This record gives sequence, structure tokens and C-alpha cells, in this order.
Amino acid sequence: MQLAGLTRRGLQYIPARGMRSSVRRSRPLLLIATALTLALAVAACGSRAASLRARATGSVGASAQASSSVTIRAAHLIQGTTGWALSDDALSLTSNGGQSWTGITPPGVSAGAIRGVYFLDTQHGWVVSSSASDPDQLEVSVTTDGGTSWSTSALGSPDPSFGNSDLAYVDFADSQHGWVVAMIASSAGILPQGVLFQTTDDGATWQKLQMPVGGPVEFVNATTGWLADGNQGEAAPRFYITSDGGQSWTPETVTPPTGFTQDQATYTIPSFTTSADVVLAAFDNGSSASAGFYQTNDAGTTWQQKATVPAGKPEGDVSPSTAVVNPISWMAVSPYGTSIMAVTQNGASQSSMSPTGLPANSGISDVSFTGTGSTAAGWVVSNTNQCTGKKTGCTEVTALFGTTDGGTHWAQLSVP
Repeated sequence: MQLAGLTRRGLQYIPARGMRSSVRRSRPLLLIATALTLALAVAACGSRAASLRARATGSVGASAQASSSVTIRAAHLIQGTTGWALSDDALSLTSNGGQSWTGITPPGVSAGAIRGVYFLDTQHGWVVSSSASDPDQLEVSVTTDGGTSWSTSALGSPDPSFGNSDLAYVDFADSQHGWVVAMIASSAGILPQGVLFQTTDDGATWQKLQMPVGGPVEFVNATTGWLADGNQGEAAPRFYITSDGGQSWTPETVTPPTGFTQDQATYTIPSFTTSADVVLAAFDNGSSASAGFYQTNDAGTTWQQKATVPAGKPEGDVSPSTAVVNPISWMAVSPYGTSIMAVTQNGASQSSMSPTGLPANSGISDVSFTGTGSTAAGWVVSNTNQCTGKKTGCTEVTALFGTTDGGTHWAQLSVP
């Protein structure tokens, strides 16, 4: 999961308007189990579609802290203070925590046409977009120098179903092996599906594979990966494992907490930053919700709860946004940014903080941290409905916030 010592970073994002395994693994697999009802009006931007869960939207008065002249569709710290942000206007890169930005949108690609972004490290990145000449044709742009230069080629063949969808999930296990899930828009009453593409040559060529459901994928290496069912909330939820690079998939489930049933679950995959594998399992029975980190040491045969984390209100957005800093250190931000839980030492140490600087009652997504402790850098994207009067004339405002002290204090960052 790392390239030349550089940490793997990525995100599956939400575009603006959205175990039993036969594979034995030597390192632990981390499961984040939370309570959530996932809406599928979401999309993914590469690693960690950003992530991919429904983006919570808070509603506050005109005095809200967040203000932005651009719509931020995704943002993610890659390493240290280097990160990228996608707005309606540009894909941009910063090396100083957001103090200044460099435009890195691939030539010939409109920022509004971008469906997915993934950066493996500070140099290697991929962008999936709709072709400017044919909206039914997907394209993939590749950079190996941090966005200074790009090469763009077709991804598969034109498909009319791609023209009505703005969602793609992107993941790379290393600089050569990658996967794209292009979600297909569907009519009412029909569950959305996805088309899976695989590359073994840095995106030069792509092979179309079968997949059981559409949803985000995360691969540990060239062969072993996880798939979260993007149709959850509409059918029996589950997630899947592959041991052959996506050629075949085996369904998996986890035992729900006391008071919940399996059909109340949602599984998705938040961004992660190391070789730790992460899925998000959510349970919401309509009257209560719980959230916690779960870990397995036997490839998913059994799970152990390692820590509880803040959850939202039932039948609302109950899932915290999460980031895995390293295999034993995890962060969880409550749905509306009122609390942050830092979990270290595989759950043996837990600390909760009440952050300052985040806008009140604002939905939080795209959480990323590049370290632990009081000097850790982190980013979140807030999403707020700012209303005047009796909630008339509401405007949705997205904003990027950064911290340099592990999540205690936050400040809004300007994004191009």
C-alpha cells in the first residue's frame, strides 16, 4: 500500500449535486461499525469517496461561520501538509496546508466533468472524467509528477448509461494496479449498478470485470480487495472480498450489535492512509444508534469491538466521518462536528475532544489526518444550509477546514 516509503492517500468524494474469507492475512483488518442510513445520491473521489457516504447537511442561520464562494466537492491530505481539493472550478494542490494552491486540473478536462480523483502519494494521481466531446465516454488522466503533467486516455467504450451519472470510485493499490467503478444511473425502483474496470499498467489499458453490486472498492494489494454495496438501504446490505484482483467476489457480513438486525446495516468504505483495510458498517433501528471500531485478526471470521465513537441521531445522519491514520490509530468526527474521538494503540487508548472553529450544525465529510497527537494535521469539509427568515432562500455552503493540533482547533481554508 506504500510507494517508495510514501504513504498511500486517497479519497472517495461526493460530487456537488452527492468474513469469512478464504484469504488469510497476516496483518489485522479494521472494521469501523457505525449507525447510518446511506443515501446513494453520492459519488466518490479517489481514495476516499473520499469518501463514500451521504454527506450530511446542517441548517443554520445567516451568522454561520462557514463562507465560501466556491463549491468544494472533495478534499484530502496526502502526506504532511500536502493535499488536494476539488471545487466546481478546479482541481488544486497545496504543499503548505492550504495557505497557497496550484491548479492541477488535467488539460482538456473540465473540473465539473470530474467524477473521481485518487492520489496514491504526492506524485501519482488519477482523475476519471466525462469526455468533453462525448458525455457517454469516460476518460482517465494519469500524473506521475504531482499534477505538473497528465496523460489522458479513454476508459472503456462509450456507454449511454454513463452520460446520466456523475459517480465514479477510484482506487490504486500501487502505481500499476488500479480499479475504477463507474456507477450507472438507473430509473426509479431499479437499484443502481456499477461497471468495474481494472488496470495493471498504470492506467494505460483497462479490462472490464464483473461485479455483484456497484459501490466503492479498496484494495490492499494487486489481488486482495474489498467492495461496499452502494445500493444499501434498498436491499440486504453486505460487503464483499476478492482474492483475485476483482475477478470474483465473496459476500461478507458482520454480527450486528445488540438491539440491531442485519437488515439495518449499511457498509461503505471511508478513506484510509496505510495498509490497514477499512470498511464502514452502520446500524440504525429507527430509535437508537451506536458506533464503534471493530477489528479482526482472522480475515473476518470473528470481530472484536475496540472502541466506541460518537454517533448521530437515529433516522438521521448517524455515522461519524472517519480516518485511519495508521493501522492502530483511528479518528472519528461526529456527523455535525461536535466531537472528535482519537483512538490509538488498537483501541487501548481513547481520547475525546470538543473542537472549536467548525461551523455549528454543519455536516462533516472528507475527514483526513496525516498524523496523531497534538501536532497532527487534518482536514474536513463542512456542508451547511444557510437560511434567512423562516428558512426561505436557503443556500448550501461547503467549506474546507484545517487543523494543526490534532483536531482541537480548526480554521477555514480558502480553496480556488
